[in-house]
Amino acid sequence: MTRSSVPGALLGLLVAIGLVVPSAAQAFAAPLVRVPLVGRAWTTGASIWVGTADSFGDAAGETLTLSAREATACETCWVVTVQMTDSGTGGGFRSWKGALEGLKPNTRYHYGIFASGFTGERGGFYFRTEPTGGTRFKVGVASCMNGANAPSQPSWDIMHEQLNTGEPNIQLLVGDNMYTTENPPSKNHYWFKYFQQRAVPQFTNVFRAFPTFAIWDDHDYGPNDEDATFAQKDVAREAYAALYPHPPFAGDGIYHSFNWGRVEFFMMDDRWGRDCPRSMPAGYSPKMYGATQFGWLKSALQASNATFKVIVNGSTLGNTCWGAQKQALFDFIAGNKIGGVLFVTGDIHRSLITDRTPTGGYPLYELISSGIGSPSTPAEYSFGVMEFNTALADPTITLKVIQNPEQRSSISGAGVTVTTKTLKRSQLQN
Repeated sequence: MTRSSVPGALLGLLVAIGLVVPSAAQAFAAPLVRVPLVGRAWTTGASIWVGTADSFGDAAGETLTLSAREATACETCWVVTVQMTDSGTGGGFRSWKGALEGLKPNTRYHYGIFASGFTGERGGFYFRTEPTGGTRFKVGVASCMNGANAPSQPSWDIMHEQLNTGEPNIQLLVGDNMYTTENPPSKNHYWFKYFQQRAVPQFTNVFRAFPTFAIWDDHDYGPNDEDATFAQKDVAREAYAALYPHPPFAGDGIYHSFNWGRVEFFMMDDRWGRDCPRSMPAGYSPKMYGATQFGWLKSALQASNATFKVIVNGSTLGNTCWGAQKQALFDFIAGNKIGGVLFVTGDIHRSLITDRTPTGGYPLYELISSGIGSPSTPAEYSFGVMEFNTALADPTITLKVIQNPEQRSSISGAGVTVTTKTLKRSQLQN
């Protein structure tokens, strides 16, 4: 890449995202941008996010352009180019998004980000689009990551190792994807905390390469254990919407769903409508979801024709805030003969596979993944992976928990252990 006459801050921006490599003699300010994040992807496109200093974009003509080409194509054979959209500022940063359209299913693409005043592009950013039909793929699952307390998070290197297989793999962030410390948090605080976690180098290696779908839990929604009464929840939602290139929301809050490889993921918001006072009077019946979201989930489950249906929630099924709603959900699944349901959760700063099979129901399992960057003890550094094969006559899912107490950077490292549970689709049906 070559330079024309541009501000030094912009050069620092490009160094930080890997579009310019400085010589040893050049000195730049601290990084002013976070590495790109591949958000929502689909069969014919993908959405990309990148953050810059808030000063970039103020001057006339300061823009970012996003281009993509097939991985096997020549370095300048871009098939699509779009101008990225400014989605707001906060915490000293500016957020940009771009949607790439007209791509091919299950195809690996390289992408580049170009800033006004520069020519050329350095490779290294890539993603794979959603497949059509049944296929093998993996889903990395993580929650509880705190860039303030853990600026280095080596378990992400193992996550990258698990996902970097050439298959159409994705990752889920299931809450506490950063930790607010203000009470109440301001807009600038939300933004700063998101950017702080996105400065973790091992984390960036994953989210710049694999489509990332996210929900929140209490710490990225607000202070600990906040619920529907939280006064700043609109501010939290605005920050989330600006900083994740997400699928369309289904209603209030951030809940939504998406499909991938004949699996449908129901990304739940366990905070916006949560009714769970810290001090509950005797006989009080708490609720995890508001009535609108709970009704949406039941209707969406009933309408889904996906092979597997994965309900993704911040809080575990063991959380007391479910109240009677958990049994109501189990009864609805059984009563409507909805097969292939599993749960993915986080929150508790450790990872495990739990059997939640209700009386008279089919095997109902929960993958809890919570401890990749903020475990309860050093022994609990861990995360989860789901391995699907929906191309089989009897499709399978393997739930995997990877424990990494010594913070190794490879699954072959000493002390890394793996627990697995494989289920056939034929088992998950009344």
